[in-house]
Amino acid sequence: MSLNSKIAIATLSLLVGTSISSITANATLPQQKRPVATTQGSIVINKTIIPGKQVGAITKKTKRSDLVKLFGASKLKDETTRFFGGDAEFPGTVVNLGKDKGLTVLWKDKSRREVRGVMVYDPQWQTPEGIGVGTTVSQLQQKIGNFKMSGFGWDYGGIPNLEGTKLSSYKGLLTLRMDANSKAAQQYEKEYMKTLGDNVTLSSSNPSLKRLGVSVRQMIVLF
Repeated sequence: MSLNSKIAIATLSLLVGTSISSITANATLPQQKRPVATTQGSIVINKTIIPGKQVGAITKKTKRSDLVKLFGASKLKDETTRFFGGDAEFPGTVVNLGKDKGLTVLWKDKSRREVRGVMVYDPQWQTPEGIGVGTTVSQLQQKIGNFKMSGFGWDYGGIPNLEGTKLSSYKGLLTLRMDANSKAAQQYEKEYMKTLGDNVTLSSSNPSLKRLGVSVRQMIVLF
């Protein structure tokens, strides 16, 4: 079985909760002070992501009513959230904080009273290591060491394998989705085409990834 197939199977199984409890129990996570928030509609002060514990003020125990207090009702929209080609599906609540800013809270069930995880596509939220949306492949390599990831252009594309890196403790709790800059992909089309496909494994030291402007585009944080 290829590395990309292993990444796809492991990621999906963790998202649907087949083995998350044992992983959470064994993970060693940094300690963080209790998140702080201001009144309804104002900015959340704490934007620290600790996989397995929090995304800013959002924790496993957060309810939809808490999101209203944190962000304001006008910022929220309930929907069914599907990703990985529809293989994963959750009741979701989109938190719209402006153009290309915000996140989607994934709930365990339709009651929206317990958080399963959060999809982050806003650079305001980062891990204690300084990893967030916009982190380039070079920056990520500097922070966690050399890593492998799946090729781009398919449902499980651009996912780094965290095993054996400095983020090993986040394995099963944090999924990073990376991709090339669209303009760079057009400029270096031949190089980009070589990075596509579910049978492709990419090394973080591949010089093409820097030229293509590869960076983190989305983070999936599980509790």
